Amino acid sequence: MKSKYKELLIYLSSILSLLLFFYLSINYLTKKPIEIINFIKSDIHDEFEIEIANNLDDVNSFLEDYSFIENHLLKRIGNEVNIQIILKKTFAKNNFTKEVIFDDNSTAHFKYFKANFLGNIKLIDISKNSIQINKYLKENYQNLSLLFNIVEIEYIDNRRYNLVLNDGKVVMLPKVIDSELLYFIKNNIGLINKSTNYAEFLDLRNFHNKTIRIK
Repeated sequence: MKSKYKELLIYLSSILSLLLFFYLSINYLTKKPIEIINFIKSDIHDEFEIEIANNLDDVNSFLEDYSFIENHLLKRIGNEVNIQIILKKTFAKNNFTKEVIFDDNSTAHFKYFKANFLGNIKLIDISKNSIQINKYLKENYQNLSLLFNIVEIEYIDNRRYNLVLNDGKVVMLPKVIDSELLYFIKNNIGLINKSTNYAEFLDLRNFHNKTIRIK
């Protein structure tokens, strides 16, 4: 008989404990306001947004690990949290390494970004390893892009670059890309295009030794 009473007491205690747990949980949830998290003009992937949302209490430290993020803005309005992630300027994307290359040579895997963001990066890096932007390219790429319709770029031997144009022709650049080279191209590319039928490459690798090749 005593054994039955003991079992009954244990059973009732378990039920009461369970009810108390539910009561405390509901009470906690009803008192704590639900936060609505909005990502403003976001180019980052939904899964990465969730990671950021899960680390809001220490978001500054969390985002420090992601070098491709230029800055972030966080603003709380009532129970809403508005977050804007500002990315660094992109340079190219590499479909072999699945990485985006940014102007400062930082890189990030495709998984961090939305498909439309990746689709808007027009320059394709076809290097086996993600391209390194040296000082010559950094200073002169904008001018090169005005002279040529560049669609792909390749880093060769860790020292120089090939440019692939929209018509499939390849421009082989020398290691040193300087004002002398740019001046020559600007003043002679029209003549080269008109007077030659080169269909494969314009070899400027030995330009500073006063030699160019066309095929």
